[in-house]
Amino acid sequence: MAKIVQTAVEIADAEGLTAVSMRRVADELGFTPMSLYRYVPSKDDLLELMQDAAAALPPGVTLADMPGGWREGTRWWARQTLAMFRHHPWFLDIPLSRPPMGPNHVRWMESFLGAYADTGLSHGEMMGVLQLVSTYTLSAGRIELNLTQASSQTGVAPDEWDPIYGQLLAKVIDPAELPMLARTLRSGVFDTEGTDPADDVEFGLEIILDGVEALIRRRQDD
Repeated sequence: MAKIVQTAVEIADAEGLTAVSMRRVADELGFTPMSLYRYVPSKDDLLELMQDAAAALPPGVTLADMPGGWREGTRWWARQTLAMFRHHPWFLDIPLSRPPMGPNHVRWMESFLGAYADTGLSHGEMMGVLQLVSTYTLSAGRIELNLTQASSQTGVAPDEWDPIYGQLLAKVIDPAELPMLARTLRSGVFDTEGTDPADDVEFGLEIILDGVEALIRRRQDD
């Protein structure tokens, strides 16, 4: 089973998710497609196994490396998740059909919840924070993937888009109708080329963590 999943992951890493099929995996392993179904009932099952395999930490990194404290722990958790998306971008092409059940995924859940054990949040609130951070990293990962794909098609790097976008906006907006956007353009916020999109991700993560901190303080004051 592990070899089947590993082969499928290697195909997806090299050629993208569309290259993965039961027949292709069987061919790579020297099986017939029908014999593969004895181990993996369907392609959907294979995709689920691939996602869990991708969620394994890279060599030399373990969940024990997660920093103490809920805030630093959440930062580490989110950054490791985003790093996994960059290493296995096809992961983001698989629709979410049900909550993750694989062993690697549930270990990630355990590590996240453990960081909040002494915060005073209820178990429901801890799960809510987990869902919030998971949703944010998924969204950030998909946007980063889309920008990377657009870059390969246009030749414009993701960190070069801000000045281009600012110039295009300046041509089409009416300052009388959209005064705040016009003021934002005049501030020069879009003028800097070379802004790392990862900085925007970190900014958003810190805003989320500030909100979580406010919730924790309220609970500890109750």
